[in-house]
Amino acid sequence: MDIKNIIVKEYLESLTEKNELNRIFPILLESMGFTILSKPTEYIGLQEYGKDIVAVGIDEDKVKKRFYFELKGGNERDITSTNFFGKDGIQDSISQASYNKFVSAFPEFDKLPLKIIIVHNGIIKGAVQSTLEGMFKTFEASLKDTSFERWDISRLTLLFADKLFGAYLLTDPVTTRLFNRILVNLNVTDGISSDYIQLINILFTKEEWKKSRKLPRKWVLLFESLKLIGFVIYTEANEYNNLEIAKRYITHLVLAFWSWILKNKLEKDKTVIKYFDQILNFHYGVLNEYFNRTINIAFLKDGLYSENGGRYEQIGYPKRTFEYLEYFCFRIIVERHYNGKGNDELFNQQLVAIINQNKVCTRPLIDLHSLPVISILNLFIEFDKLKNAQNYITLVLQQIIYSKVNLGFLPDSNNSIENVIKFIVTGIKPVYYSDSTSPLISVLLEYLVILNMEEEYNYLRDFIKEQKIDLGIFVPFHGINSTSSHLIEDKNNDLEEQLFSKSFTDGYQSETRLTQRFTTDLSFEDFKNRLVKKQNEFKYNYRTDEAGYPFLRELAHLYFLTPYFPDKWRNYIF
Repeated sequence: MDIKNIIVKEYLESLTEKNELNRIFPILLESMGFTILSKPTEYIGLQEYGKDIVAVGIDEDKVKKRFYFELKGGNERDITSTNFFGKDGIQDSISQASYNKFVSAFPEFDKLPLKIIIVHNGIIKGAVQSTLEGMFKTFEASLKDTSFERWDISRLTLLFADKLFGAYLLTDPVTTRLFNRILVNLNVTDGISSDYIQLINILFTKEEWKKSRKLPRKWVLLFESLKLIGFVIYTEANEYNNLEIAKRYITHLVLAFWSWILKNKLEKDKTVIKYFDQILNFHYGVLNEYFNRTINIAFLKDGLYSENGGRYEQIGYPKRTFEYLEYFCFRIIVERHYNGKGNDELFNQQLVAIINQNKVCTRPLIDLHSLPVISILNLFIEFDKLKNAQNYITLVLQQIIYSKVNLGFLPDSNNSIENVIKFIVTGIKPVYYSDSTSPLISVLLEYLVILNMEEEYNYLRDFIKEQKIDLGIFVPFHGINSTSSHLIEDKNNDLEEQLFSKSFTDGYQSETRLTQRFTTDLSFEDFKNRLVKKQNEFKYNYRTDEAGYPFLRELAHLYFLTPYFPDKWRNYIF
């Protein structure tokens, strides 16, 4: 057995839950060209009569057949006399599958020969093997056009190694080494390993996309391999009991896939989008599981605080809380996109509870904490809970002003948590700590107009003037009304192709002024009028939105740490 088969066998044996086998096995069948008519997840809680998966495909004898797959994993991965003869055991499953028809509209489904296969990622023990084989022969003799097989860990290893892992992942020493290192080092850092980024890049660049009438098999195998990577990362993260890992890595996979789609102008290709949707849905499922596991902790008083963090928690607690809220808001945005506003009251209550119980989420440390702050404000506005939005922005501004007046600093506009830590520990600002300018405060000023908070505007304006803070908002060169498109540096990638592949920097700082004629303070109404005129300062026709995935832009901003563009909030200006 070569190293590839060893890796595959060890991974398959690590699937200790039946639902893990249930989710990865259909990926194998699809890569083998099977048409799947039903999956285990489609009939949860129903008696399947020995038919966890029903599919149609070409058998090894080149004959088209219908297949019933009965999956045994978890505690039943090894076939023993206990799970062979017991209730809902192998014997019962084979009988039920043989005599209970599966109804399908698939052309001539009932006329196809039938093959029933027991699938388990273990071995068969003792004398039960001869009993099972004897049962197969007895049924084959009495049933017309019906045959039986058993796929154990050895057979699964060969199939997975050849059809999936061997299709793209483990085809050469480079990808094999990268894949191995990814799994070994998965729990080492808080970010994404460079090995993982390199592997995904290799997979997407192995073949040059060429348009054809039918999706070539090599691309089908690539897309199936991407699904496999996502599931492998998920199962390995579960081994560490740390879904945060899966959240990070599968987020990168989603964005890399969409970046490739945009680069190849495939956002309207339904065949490719079908595979993208499968990975996107898996990502959403991981997010749901992540928040289902953690939400009750976040609802506790200082629930996101880590007692083992020591002095670092002065920074770690707010940093962790803002990151938690970023993806919590993203999950809400996705839910509302697909399922409407029916759960808005529940989402509002959850968001308020997290904020109330974790007060540090009103204390931004770096300018990019504007990302969750903006998401929270936008959701409260969307929920029609303007009072909640007003209360939240008031708390954020109070913290910013307090920190500047009493501690001498604003959130770092260079967005370096390391600089913030050094400053907190030593009391001396590092040379690269920058707080003479504040894009975050610039954004909050505009929200004060959106939320009609004139008194707070006047107070903040005077504070900015007293502290001599420069204001500006990042605006891309790429807007449809832009007069600066000639300044674009990356001319090989449009705005979205950059947004979904790296931290976006191709733009300028649009200055925010709070005076008129250089000396007179700008009143609330005058600032509002200026803002209305700037409403179209940045507009862009996003291909991602046209394809039906506007929420993906939010994910790209969060992952690549790109400030939101002004169209993120200026649409709320009345």
